[in-house]
Amino acid sequence: MSNSLSKQKKLIPISEAAKVLGVSIDTIRRWDKSGVLHSERPDGKNRYFSLNELEKHKLNQPLAISEAAKQLDVSATTLRRLETRGLLKPERNSAGERVYNKDSLKNFLNSNYFLRKKHIENKISQPQEKEEIHLDQKPISRSRINWFLTGSTVLFMLLVVLSLRNIWISELNSTKPLPATTPEVLSENTYVEPDITPEPDITPEPESEATPAAKPLTIVMVKTEGDSSVNIRQEPTIASEKIYQAKNGDIFEFVSKDSDWFKIKLASDSAGFISDKYAIEVNN
Repeated sequence: MSNSLSKQKKLIPISEAAKVLGVSIDTIRRWDKSGVLHSERPDGKNRYFSLNELEKHKLNQPLAISEAAKQLDVSATTLRRLETRGLLKPERNSAGERVYNKDSLKNFLNSNYFLRKKHIENKISQPQEKEEIHLDQKPISRSRINWFLTGSTVLFMLLVVLSLRNIWISELNSTKPLPATTPEVLSENTYVEPDITPEPDITPEPESEATPAAKPLTIVMVKTEGDSSVNIRQEPTIASEKIYQAKNGDIFEFVSKDSDWFKIKLASDSAGFISDKYAIEVNN
């Protein structure tokens, strides 16, 4: 008769009740003793609990510290530390145990502290930081680079032509014959003292040395992915102060190479350093 009564009221033994609520059997006994749960003894001996009451208890009752920590994705120790700082206030059930109201957990998830903490964690997990730096200095534009290269090429050609012209003039002067002197026709009775003025010493001009060719310009081009930017620093170290930020495709005049850093010339005639991980050297 007791079995039919248990089935009619959907009563389950204490072991199954512990599984439904996800706690130990001792916790179920303690809750039953403190009045948190209500048991029945249809056989006069063993405790039985209403399944409907257990489901309502599980739905409406606050979460235990382990369940609350799991929902916030933190440890139980972190949860206690948040309680100490006053960021999360638990309640105490009749057994004196910490329990957490679902609404209070929801409010904490939407708090400025939690959102700011998640934002910092996401920012740290990013491979690169994108900084917005606004300075008065500007990189050398491509039009100015093209103009400089064109001017350098024209100047180089002019120097070559002038050098070839000087060589040609020198060779022409060295092979030019001396002018012949033709004596004047004089009468037989006229005596003319011969001209003994020494001929001028015609020394060929030394050949002009060819002007050395203009040294080709070496530039450094920034190479990054997409719209990413790279920092230009005052010294060749990541701990040095940032003085500018370049974007993909920006071009700077090459000065020298220091280990893994390019020393470049900025538009203000000042120098800066950029890592060779984000730039390449181009010879023109």
